Amino acid sequence: MSFTEHFVMAENLACPLDGLALVYSAPERQLRCASGHCFDIARHGYVNLLGVQDKRSKDPGDSKLMIAARRRILESGLYDAIAAMLVQVVDEGLHRHGGCNAQASEGRSRLAILDAGCGEGYYLEYCIKALANAYAVQGIGLDISK
Repeated sequence: MSFTEHFVMAENLACPLDGLALVYSAPERQLRCASGHCFDIARHGYVNLLGVQDKRSKDPGDSKLMIAARRRILESGLYDAIAAMLVQVVDEGLHRHGGCNAQASEGRSRLAILDAGCGEGYYLEYCIKALANAYAVQGIGLDISK
């Protein structure tokens, strides 16, 4: 799932420079705040919200070698049981605390998931797919790495 295909939650993000709400601008493929700060959406679907002053290295986050190794491990299915348990915990927590209150247009409860430090979004994507039948679920993954 890419950012550009499913991004409808811009109102949940704030500009890291001034705290104003970020607004999704489809034609420009950007997130913008009222002060004029803008963040481009990369063709791979991610947005880098680090300001130039906050980057301590030219390429923050995991190296390409680390990303490739993680991808191989995740694709092996080794972590599928952990991801399934995460979905179970989320679903049980929603039921225990009364579920979601907001209704989506298709009649299902709306669910927003934030995954901070998401890496490439493996667990977030797993949760979205697993909960999509019961909820109108959307996710935002935040990570310093592309």
